[in-house]
Amino acid sequence: MSPKLQINGYSNLVKDPTSGGVINNDPHAFVEYKKKRVLALQLINEKKVLENRVSDIENDINKVKSDVNDIKDMLSTIISKLT
Repeated sequence: MSPKLQINGYSNLVKDPTSGGVINNDPHAFVEYKKKRVLALQLINEKKVLENRVSDIENDINKVKSDVNDIKDMLSTIISKLT
């Protein structure tokens, strides 16, 4: 493995001459990245949970609407038989 080349003006960045990739040698930056990634994944999961709850509530509302329509139809039938 060939030695890494220091990038001018950036003490924490080096370049791998074999792959051409830039590598960040700052361990604190990596820890911060990992924390932000975990937080972002948590937010995505929370969003999915909320979306599922909204979907469940919409389904419940539609069921109640259907039940109310059924009750209205039954009442109409009862009223028509009484008159």
